[in-house]
Amino acid sequence: MSFFNNIHNKKEALSIKMKWSSIIILSLLFLTGIVYFFYFIFSPADSNQMKELKHSWAFYSYDEPDFKFDSKYISYIPTVGKNETFVMETTLKKDLDEANLLIKGNHQWLTVTLGDTLLYQRKDTQKETNPGLSLAVIDLPANYIGKKLKITVSSPYENYSGIPPKVYIGTTGPMISFIFSQSVPQVLTMVIAVFLAIGILVYTIYVMYSQKKLDYSLIILSCFALTLGLESVSEDILSGVLFEPIVHSFLSHVFIILTSVFIITYYFSKMIYYKKWYGLFCFVQISVFIGILVYAAVTPNELPELMPIANITSVISTLVTSLACIGEAYKDNRFFVACTPWIVLIAIIHCLIYIQSALGIYQTTINWSTILYIIILIVIIGYNIIDYIMNSDHHQKQVDFLQIKTDLLEQHYEQLRQHIQEISTLRLDFIHDMENLEMLMYENNHSEAQNYLHKMLDGAQKFEVISSISGHQLTNLILARYREIAAKRNIQVEFCADLPQHLHVKDDDLAQLLIHVLEHSFRETHAIENPLQRKIYLSMHEKEEELWIQCEHSAHYDSNIFTRGITEELDDQEQYDLMMI
Repeated sequence: MSFFNNIHNKKEALSIKMKWSSIIILSLLFLTGIVYFFYFIFSPADSNQMKELKHSWAFYSYDEPDFKFDSKYISYIPTVGKNETFVMETTLKKDLDEANLLIKGNHQWLTVTLGDTLLYQRKDTQKETNPGLSLAVIDLPANYIGKKLKITVSSPYENYSGIPPKVYIGTTGPMISFIFSQSVPQVLTMVIAVFLAIGILVYTIYVMYSQKKLDYSLIILSCFALTLGLESVSEDILSGVLFEPIVHSFLSHVFIILTSVFIITYYFSKMIYYKKWYGLFCFVQISVFIGILVYAAVTPNELPELMPIANITSVISTLVTSLACIGEAYKDNRFFVACTPWIVLIAIIHCLIYIQSALGIYQTTINWSTILYIIILIVIIGYNIIDYIMNSDHHQKQVDFLQIKTDLLEQHYEQLRQHIQEISTLRLDFIHDMENLEMLMYENNHSEAQNYLHKMLDGAQKFEVISSISGHQLTNLILARYREIAAKRNIQVEFCADLPQHLHVKDDDLAQLLIHVLEHSFRETHAIENPLQRKIYLSMHEKEEELWIQCEHSAHYDSNIFTRGITEELDDQEQYDLMMI
């Protein structure tokens, strides 16, 4: 006898290689198309018709014009304070037909002059005290070459003072392409986030309808996705065209706060072991954010001026959240085991962004914070999808196991009913035999009585009593069923199971494993034409909390005579059983 054969048929190797080759080629073509598409989306910023004026500026304070900084060596002026003015100058040398300037101000009052000509001015007025996030497109005169471009900059907020605005020069077409190219990441982020928010909300309603319960963590995640989408578009360069600067600035800051609130609240809802302590921190952080919004609403202080406090709070939040997530992962919280590496990595990057924002030195045309948030959102949703699939699979596995167990119990009940009926019949026969024996003894017919007694003993010895193979009831039910199948198929079986009443293996796993082992062995053995060669041996025992199963059968491909074509017909079933085992 030999262990069951687990050598797969190799006839499909070439087909599998061709399938994988096709998938790899299509994937490479797909990735090449994406890279090509995005390269030509972002290329207008580096083309000859559109250029950022970045390293040709001379910076100096309005009150100290003799002390100048070169933009090649410094990106902002640290000596400029709140409501103090600095000047940035450069000589325009790039010759373009119908040239334009694109200036992106960051909570700054701007005055733009070319030589002695005033081109643009945005200054403090009684009606407008917050400069907001401004975007200006300025037409240059035809004779701008060689003239000095001067931009006077001031800010009513300490954390935005001394930061030069972004300045670009180009023609109309490339400039529109540039605005579009800078908006693509944020618009895509918004579309993905809003789509996911709607999908999560629909799934939440489905869960509430089907399971009669409300999952608050899904509602929080949906709100996070929605505010993330709105934040991404509120800080976008394109929104500077759609909204007034003050509205642009207000929406940007409010959604930054809301996004941070919803993500820490969602983490809190998924925690188990450190929920109490992290909940206290969440309460403190949310209280600080609410205090900032209320203080900005009831006092003359503007929200942009208070955002450094929110950024410092967010820096602390990233550190505390990382530690709490690592602790939950260490305690085997499944959600954080899967998501903590991403959470910690993105928290570290966010920490650096918040520190730069608090110091007033962070400036970029792309909102990397929202892109990082969309990554963690996709990771969270991916985990939830996988968790749902695994739970559904586990539920289906439980249903299948219960169906198997029900069938086994029904069959065992039928056998038990027949056995009880046989015992009842045997009892009546026994009473009748004892009466006959008593009659013979009464007649002093001892020889006949002795013969009758031997006949009763022979009948009693031939009676088969249902016995237990092991102490584990599920194993007894399965082996009893296959013993009956073996009798119908003329297969000689020997089952040995030295098992306790309770095993360290789940019943559904044991049932699946044992059934597939026996199905494989029975299928191969039954294919042997000679019934005398059909033999199966199964041994089971538990050792050091481990279950050992040894199954052997007499199917030798090189010596047994099989039914014609049997190996080809059962190849798929054989591979499936071996895969499940």
